Amino acid sequence: MVVIGAFARIELDEADSVHKRLDALRGVSTFDLGDRKKVGILVEAEDMDGAHRVLTRDLRAVEGVLGVWPVYVHDEAEPEDVRQAVTGAV
Repeated sequence: MVVIGAFARIELDEADSVHKRLDALRGVSTFDLGDRKKVGILVEAEDMDGAHRVLTRDLRAVEGVLGVWPVYVHDEAEPEDVRQAVTGAV
């Protein structure tokens, strides 16, 4: 399981509908940042590739989203999986 925390800059005049469109995406939830031009986003996915796809494709395709910036990443991969990914060891 991978969790990414991010924020998005959004069109101010579409803020409420952008929140709804973002919340409708699979694995995505939003939260308030105290600035109507920005929205906090949590992305939950099975793996890093899936999370990256949501972050770079799905979120950016939402009408009213101007840009998305990740600020936190947590990957629950097993230590052995991480070691293999880094070193290429089998």
